[in-house]
Amino acid sequence: MGSEWQTSRTVDLDYGQLLVLEGAPGTRVRVLYGELWLTEEGHAQDVFTGSGGEVALHGRGRAVLEGLGRARVQLLSPLAHGRAAALASAAALAIARRLRGTARRLTAAAHAWRHA
Repeated sequence: MGSEWQTSRTVDLDYGQLLVLEGAPGTRVRVLYGELWLTEEGHAQDVFTGSGGEVALHGRGRAVLEGLGRARVQLLSPLAHGRAAALASAAALAIARRLRGTARRLTAAAHAWRHA
């Protein structure tokens, strides 16, 4: 699973402290230490998990996490988002190169036309 997910952030929670996530389907919550209670809007079953536990968020609504004592959690996003951004960046770079080449040819043609 390591190569499929990227850490988007790490959060420390104190006893009773809440972390509210809005519309994060596909995000995974990994408990690095401590214990956690998690509930999702639209899901009847709450989740209790501890150190080493991992929970996938399913809903598009609100998810609420509460530390049951001190806890540290990682929020993991699917790497596909990173890949999509990398592909978009590569496409933009290819377009920029092509435009620079076209601009050079147009500049050379304009220069030749002026001096003809």
